[in-house]
Amino acid sequence: MAALLKPEQIDKAKRYVFSQGRLLDRQLFAYFFANGTERACLKALLAYQNDDGGFGNGLEPDLSCPDSSMIGAETALYTLELLDSRDEGIIGDITNWIKTNQRDDGTISHPPKSLFDYPHQPWWEAPDKERILALAGMLNKLGYQNQAFYEKVMSFYQKTSWPEGDIYYSYPFFTYLKYCGKGTEDRAQLARLIERLPTFLDEHKGFFPLFNRLWYQAADFVEDELRAQVAMNLANSMQDDGGFENPYPDLPWWRPIHTVDGLILLRKRNFI
Repeated sequence: MAALLKPEQIDKAKRYVFSQGRLLDRQLFAYFFANGTERACLKALLAYQNDDGGFGNGLEPDLSCPDSSMIGAETALYTLELLDSRDEGIIGDITNWIKTNQRDDGTISHPPKSLFDYPHQPWWEAPDKERILALAGMLNKLGYQNQAFYEKVMSFYQKTSWPEGDIYYSYPFFTYLKYCGKGTEDRAQLARLIERLPTFLDEHKGFFPLFNRLWYQAADFVEDELRAQVAMNLANSMQDDGGFENPYPDLPWWRPIHTVDGLILLRKRNFI
């Protein structure tokens, strides 16, 4: 398949990211499309880390308080995955933070204590318990071994009702089942989710799910033709300034992040 973006479009994207993106976004772009290094990306990521080993400080830009959070940890792990990095220091810090903060029910307290002292979107005021499922899945994929941690998460999962209706923001369940699922019922539930993917991708085509940080884990379960169609839709959404169409027009700070994510995932899956 021919590359979906021309060199001049990548150059436009570079100018866009370097004019609108954060340092982390710029370093990630440079690593995959210029002469950047993994070390520079990790140094930029570490700027968001706290002394407790967790991540906060606006790494998730809709949650700008300094405190460490599960979404901060998830975003840090996602960055490592983009880089194919197994940085033992960062992973060790995150797992130590999780071990320190995980409660008996398997979850970690949310929202952070200082949430209301800093700008944030209102949805981050909710408990956010299910995010521990995404962390468990990502850490298991990385090879993290801690039986007590996984047993607590499994107990939480087994007691948690599956969300009804739209599952777009319920991807932690999918990530958990993909990497931590055990037994007949888990395999059956994962199979049911996979069966829904073509319809799901069509319903959310403006979010380009296979090429964003929420549902990129689902790409393995989609036929080549459909995966290529989603990739083409994303590539065709590039605007004149080099940025991809923003699925969140009311949150403009997401556009450079969405652009970098999409470009990297297109590159890693050989579409550019």
